[in-house]
Amino acid sequence: MAMFPRPRPLLASLLLPLLLSACAGFAPKRLYNDQIGYSGSLSDSQKAQTLLNAVRIRYGDSPVFLNTTQVISGYSLQRSLSGRLSILPGNNPANTIAGTPGMTMTQSPTFTFQPVTGAALAQSVIQPLSPAELLPLSLSGTPIDVLFRLAVQSVNGLQNSSMLDTANRTGSPGFAHLLINLRRLQVAGLLHFRLGQTENGGDPTKTEDKSTKAPSNLIISLPDSDDPALQKVVVTTRKMLGLSATSTEAEVVYGSGSPSPGTVSILTRPILGVLGEIASEIEVSPQDVAEHRTIPTVDDTAILSRPTIIIHNGEKPPRDAFSSVRYHERWYWIADTDFDSKLAFSVMQTLVSLAETTQPSGTVVTIPAR
Repeated sequence: MAMFPRPRPLLASLLLPLLLSACAGFAPKRLYNDQIGYSGSLSDSQKAQTLLNAVRIRYGDSPVFLNTTQVISGYSLQRSLSGRLSILPGNNPANTIAGTPGMTMTQSPTFTFQPVTGAALAQSVIQPLSPAELLPLSLSGTPIDVLFRLAVQSVNGLQNSSMLDTANRTGSPGFAHLLINLRRLQVAGLLHFRLGQTENGGDPTKTEDKSTKAPSNLIISLPDSDDPALQKVVVTTRKMLGLSATSTEAEVVYGSGSPSPGTVSILTRPILGVLGEIASEIEVSPQDVAEHRTIPTVDDTAILSRPTIIIHNGEKPPRDAFSSVRYHERWYWIADTDFDSKLAFSVMQTLVSLAETTQPSGTVVTIPAR
């Protein structure tokens, strides 16, 4: 009887570890790639929607708000292994072990969009932003001057610029002076906002603390400084806010005009108003103005020396645009090299997110991406 050498290890025992090792890191890598990828895409789409809505308003069109409420990314992983084993007598060179591992992955993402309509639209887009939610954003590093230019219409009667006020579109000179002072104090750490209890009453911005049933009011604080130059700014700012030279705190109330003693009256804008003001500064082609498709762009004589957000237009945006959208055969974009505009636009995105509500608002559109 012919003697055969001991068979070599089975094909599966040789190739299966290779196949499994190729799959071992699949889930962690997909988690990382998907989270980063979808996060970037969601951010870009939100910026584009905000920019497009501003352009729509510029041309008298209606803004549309469509929120991405859910992203589901499903995967199917199939593994296969095929091969052959040839064993001949002796140490024959023809003895072979050959195999082919295989792996197939399919992805089926699903996105859910929800239009903002009805009560949700009124609450998140038309209702003015709450000072108690708006002003503390400055504590996180948001420039107070940018925040006020975008979302505040007046402080103690000092008017911000307004596209609707044709008689006083440039606003009050004192408003620009106030913004410069507030920004300087913010950088120096001499501007604070907090929620607390005061002796003043009748503030429509009060919120009730459920544990104590006591009103919690928004307090602005302007402490003294050891630096004589900064102390002069502190005193000037206090007077502009209607406080005495020695008052360090005041209660912030929602409203316009002259406030009562010990309070600062702030009239905020709704998100629709913020978009409207940005829309008035968008560059448009002279032909569109001549054809009465839109009105001329507001000039640079407004509150400060330049528009809050500079939005360009043309036949084609630059490749490295911060955000760009197409509207009626023309492109509109924010330059990636314009830091001030990018910063202000990011602040506006924060305001849009701050105003969003989870209240159901009608139709939900679910789109499977194949």
